[in-house]
Amino acid sequence: MSEYILVSTTERYKTVTDNPNLEKVAEYNYYFFGKKKTTFEICKILNPDTRILIQYVSEVFPDNSIPLKVFPKFETTAEIEKEINELDIDQDSKIVKVY
Repeated sequence: MSEYILVSTTERYKTVTDNPNLEKVAEYNYYFFGKKKTTFEICKILNPDTRILIQYVSEVFPDNSIPLKVFPKFETTAEIEKEINELDIDQDSKIVKVY
């Protein structure tokens, strides 16, 4: 059975999903009052022993490599999409599927 994770990127940090142990299956942008706040990526786990790199963009912190085991796992992308779409509540808070 496949497992999936949800990662995000904001103005402050970038979650690097360009990883041979992950397969990006979907991407969504979250807009709040017309401004892009977050990019969500759903990734299929190809190797559970991998680590995810978080790079800071607007703050001065060292890159952080986090083991995949600390991220919540989902059995289907539908479970994750349901969570993401809860943010799409009105004209000021929108989710847009990119990929």
